[in-house]
Amino acid sequence: MATEEYIIIQGLPSPQVYHDLRKLANLTPPPAAAMAEVVPNSLQNSFACFVAYERKHMLNDTTPGPDQEAVGMGRLLGDGLFLLLVDVAVHPDHQRKGIGKRIMNSLLDYTDEKAPHAHISLVADPMGAQLYPKHGFEDVKPCVGMYRCLRMQTTQGREEDKAREKRYMAAMQEKSSSPS
Repeated sequence: MATEEYIIIQGLPSPQVYHDLRKLANLTPPPAAAMAEVVPNSLQNSFACFVAYERKHMLNDTTPGPDQEAVGMGRLLGDGLFLLLVDVAVHPDHQRKGIGKRIMNSLLDYTDEKAPHAHISLVADPMGAQLYPKHGFEDVKPCVGMYRCLRMQTTQGREEDKAREKRYMAAMQEKSSSPS
């Protein structure tokens, strides 16, 4: 069975693995300026995170091998009452093998145990729109979902946001190059 080829463990990917899996799964990767501090802090502040690996390269059921590459991941962010499902990503070479489903099951089982009263929300791309209803997620209509992402808006030509983005990126660059 394909699911036996993979193991899902609770833990965090490295910032570089996080970046690479998002990019490979056609999710927007974090900007380079965020890799040194913002991404590691974001990962550390996850409510829950599960990572998928090929079983054949594992040292045991909980320890990836030294050169082990993650093939999938998923995270929940929040305070235990309100959670946001993010970063459900599977490497293209390992898609359609039940990994996304198993990551979702792990995240939801964890939430059911640790935060049974939580309200979980998400924003899905069209591919994910098929996965999430299978796990009890429903469209929010008649409510309207919204988002704000400065780096995404700047690519759409808003001059004010471009200036703000430039200041933000300069501050991030200055912060990452200054000694701690």
